[in-house]
Amino acid sequence: MEMKTGIETFDGVKRLIIVAAHPDDLETLCGGTVVQLVQRGVKVFSVNCTLGDIGTQDAATTRPAVATTRLLEAEEAARILGIEQVASLGHHDGELVADLELRAQIARLYRSTQADTLFTFDPYWPGQIHPDHRAAGQAALDAYMPSKMPLYRPEQLREPDAGLGRIERVFLFSTAREPDISIDVTPVYDSKLAACMAHRSQFPKGLENLEWLQNMDEENGKAAGFRRAETFKQMIVW
Repeated sequence: MEMKTGIETFDGVKRLIIVAAHPDDLETLCGGTVVQLVQRGVKVFSVNCTLGDIGTQDAATTRPAVATTRLLEAEEAARILGIEQVASLGHHDGELVADLELRAQIARLYRSTQADTLFTFDPYWPGQIHPDHRAAGQAALDAYMPSKMPLYRPEQLREPDAGLGRIERVFLFSTAREPDISIDVTPVYDSKLAACMAHRSQFPKGLENLEWLQNMDEENGKAAGFRRAETFKQMIVW
């Protein structure tokens, strides 16, 4: 399949929801694409399934303290990227399961945001070693169809501004499973890095801690002739 390039690939997107596992997933994996979509007038909604509450090497701290820090960092990063709303589903880091509860939580957000497009992890890529990443992607896909059905959790439809889910397109990130979209993020890379560095608890040394990310984005860019790129695989939905 021919690789699609350019932010114009997402011309039909008006309201985008991004289902990630942890604070900082969005920023590192698709932050540059998000900046450009916001610049084009797209409303972006961020969902973190977990609190990120084991994201530390400091054994003397507590999970609630880590969670509080990471929620605040996510809000700061969202301001940098221009994200409309950040939601945390409150699950514990390292313990996420794609169960019926998580599916319902995500379906509720599809309905309340009226998003037309979904970005999430590719749960089918064998290299998706983090179980939270696999669970977030799987639950995000599992919520797609029920959210469109009026007899599924009908109480959700009585909430203000809610309606049946209307997602029309799905794009998977964090995949090496033949990605077919490459977005040049070089022009907005400073914004992407600033959003990543807002997660000071994860990247306390700033750019020094993000060398792996810059290397990954440079590697992603090679196939399309960009200096730095983010890649996606489009999923066909009906």
